[in-house]
Amino acid sequence: MTPVGSAAVVFDLDGTLIDSFVLIAESYRHAAQTVLGRSLTEDEVVARWGEPLQVRVAHLAPDRGEELIAAYTAYYEAHHDRLCRLFPGIPEMLAALAAHGCRQGVVTSKRRRATAHALERFGLGVWIQAAVCAEDVRVPKPAPDPILQVRTRLDAARSDAWMVGDAVFDIEAARGAGVRSVAALWGAREREALRAARPDYVATRPADVVSLVTSVSSG
Repeated sequence: MTPVGSAAVVFDLDGTLIDSFVLIAESYRHAAQTVLGRSLTEDEVVARWGEPLQVRVAHLAPDRGEELIAAYTAYYEAHHDRLCRLFPGIPEMLAALAAHGCRQGVVTSKRRRATAHALERFGLGVWIQAAVCAEDVRVPKPAPDPILQVRTRLDAARSDAWMVGDAVFDIEAARGAGVRSVAALWGAREREALRAARPDYVATRPADVVSLVTSVSSG
């Protein structure tokens, strides 16, 4: 068993570190209303949740993608600091993992500019050593590519890497990359589906991640 200090813990961003559901939903509604003159149903708002924005808008209106993204982005950036917050316990979790010598990264379908702003706004950059964003990979989660890339950036062996996320895509990507998966139930909107994806571990609160990593790694 590898020592705790060798572990590399990778997190999804939205729904795992940051509670951004309202911001994302309202930005999507705004884009559809502004560009298409449509009021989206709740099912339409959450359809394909967690996929890159360009994929979501392509399914909404394939010929209006650029306009939808522009409207979404304008609303998102204007309201980010008002509608986003950290989940309770996130700074403490990241600080504890860092104290154990763990490397930490982020894998997200969010674009690089928005990711950088979120990390800065919430002071997460002090702990996050690498971030793989939507522009950084050709194939997003649930493909393993983003996790493989962040693992390389963190210089972590597969046996040392963990993926923590609130979505089925995160678990599937972790499995494809051959790393340990942790279901972050504190931010999950579909807990049963997340459990059904067969994660290696389940965490009901951020502190559980610290316990898992330290106990498993120390064997």
